[in-house]
Amino acid sequence: MSPLTKRRWKVFLNQKRAKFGLFVFFTLFIFSMSANIWSSSKPLFLYREINHDNEGKQLNITSKNFYFPIIKNYNPEEFSIADSFIVNYKNLLENDKNKNIKSFAIFSMNQWDPEEQTEHVLSPPSKMHWLGTDNLGRDIFARLLFGTRISLCFALILWICSYAIGTILGAMQGYFLGYFDFLLERMKELAAIIPMLTMIVLVSAITKNQSFWMILSLVLIFGWMGIASQIRANVLTLRQREFCEASLALGGTHSRILLKHIFPNIITIIVTLSPFAIELGISLLAALDYLGFGLPPPTPSIGELMAQGRDNIQNAPWILLSPIVVILLLLISISLIGQSLRDAFDPKLS
Repeated sequence: MSPLTKRRWKVFLNQKRAKFGLFVFFTLFIFSMSANIWSSSKPLFLYREINHDNEGKQLNITSKNFYFPIIKNYNPEEFSIADSFIVNYKNLLENDKNKNIKSFAIFSMNQWDPEEQTEHVLSPPSKMHWLGTDNLGRDIFARLLFGTRISLCFALILWICSYAIGTILGAMQGYFLGYFDFLLERMKELAAIIPMLTMIVLVSAITKNQSFWMILSLVLIFGWMGIASQIRANVLTLRQREFCEASLALGGTHSRILLKHIFPNIITIIVTLSPFAIELGISLLAALDYLGFGLPPPTPSIGELMAQGRDNIQNAPWILLSPIVVILLLLISISLIGQSLRDAFDPKLS
């Protein structure tokens, strides 16, 4: 890392808004990525001590079993359950208590799955359901936690894929020009005529496919073009600089010039624009889920909770409040990080 880059990162980390944005974003990121630990109907750890008769003899054999249901799915037969395909660990512990079987379990702080339905429909916040329940009796805290994880995964995967494709194609456009550049520019102009959101809604309605990867693929078709145009414009300027011409005159290959001379000079663009690309991915998925063209039910999502809150604003306002707070915290924190990166890395501003 060059001294200039170190100084830029130091300037970025010294900004108060950058510290606040990083703290809020990584807090939400860590909690959502470890959602199974904080909210699950399965215990984190289960211990059972069972006495087995040794074929009618007085000698008994005691087996001590340790289970980790949060990590591994156990077959109901392992717990002598014959009338169910899944293990209800709360009922299992209650039955063990009635049968004098020594058992012990450590549960998550919030003992609800995001898709688990209860009889408490549109219940307000309480000790049992911290943020209340939705119109199907599902715990809002669990759905919000898992929905935040899905939104972040969608935005991060979209950012990585779109920026990888856009950087490569944009650099090739700006460096080699010719027919390749001409065709891609006409493709961008054609894509600009078609609104991305409208295209996604139409394809989802026609194909009846609203899976995570389907929506991601549709967004990715358009997502790389913005960064590609930015990279192309900068490479067009850099390829005419003296250091590129000197490297080419000394026998340097085109790939070496791109990797050794041009790419280090465009990394600033990628760094400064990345937070806004992540912010766009989160907003887009929330908008699609809100309109009903996003992830299929019963997948938890921030946009789906906002749509429920809109429909139940009079009798259950708590449904709308929590997703709005979470998405505002996400977008504000990412925006603060992006502004701080731009101030630290953009030579025109610094």
